[in-house]
Amino acid sequence: MKTVIKVKNVQKTYDKRVILKQVDLEIKKGEIVALLGRNGAGKSTLLNVLLQLVSKDQGEIEILGEKRLKTEAIGVMLQNELTLERTTVKEILELWRSYYPKSKSYAELLTIADLEEKQETFIAKLSGGQRRSLQFALCLAGDPEVIFLDEPTVGMDLKHRQKFWEQIKKLQTAGKTFLITSHYLEELQNVVQRFLILKDGSIAFAGTLQELQQNGQKVTFRFTSVLDKRLFTELPGVLTVKNYAMNYIIQTTEPDELIQELVPYLPAIKNLSIEHDSLNELFLEVTGGTYNVVSK
Repeated sequence: MKTVIKVKNVQKTYDKRVILKQVDLEIKKGEIVALLGRNGAGKSTLLNVLLQLVSKDQGEIEILGEKRLKTEAIGVMLQNELTLERTTVKEILELWRSYYPKSKSYAELLTIADLEEKQETFIAKLSGGQRRSLQFALCLAGDPEVIFLDEPTVGMDLKHRQKFWEQIKKLQTAGKTFLITSHYLEELQNVVQRFLILKDGSIAFAGTLQELQQNGQKVTFRFTSVLDKRLFTELPGVLTVKNYAMNYIIQTTEPDELIQELVPYLPAIKNLSIEHDSLNELFLEVTGGTYNVVSK
């Protein structure tokens, strides 16, 4: 698969503070990749450097095989607000279309924004979620090959978030490539192919959700049993054992081994469930810190 974003040994310093250090990454055509990190990890700086909004101190960046940014082939949706508040939905969509020699049709952009009934409405009168949907449509106006999305679903209600991710999947089937930052981690795990996790300005993890789960993941076993707690504490691979009125919670990093060890005791075990860490928990394990996670 063709590489469309290539970053090698990129560094950036502000006021003698290193924000990005030796960042290397590659993103293939048609991938949906999430860029995660705690506040201050360097996510926004990396996006700004990729988009040439901020200069890098050193390193190499190629997007679509070129060091010069091909703006006509790039779609960008940042967190900044639309400021043309006395402009209607129709006017701004037509304005954005005029910037590109090969733009998407007005009707298609209106459908993407889900604002068919708001064509003559001023932007100032739109809700926060509607504005974000409109911004998404604007970033697609030129039918870009590579799309950068920074917290795209902030302000959207559940219905519009679901429609947004459906649009992302549809665009991926057409060969579009995405780099996305978001605090809605539960949404990302159903859409994203790979995760890049920034920690202290460096890539601490790069891989699939499955690979992230295998990266020292804790698995939780829950069941009820009259068996003594000490029996489970002594099993290999067990990290913690909690027992509340015969309700057991056991954590392990070796779930397959623990299942085999539990087989002889299954007649005395009821309501057994096995839970893998959520993406939120996996993220915290990699970064070793807190994250302003938003649940659906």
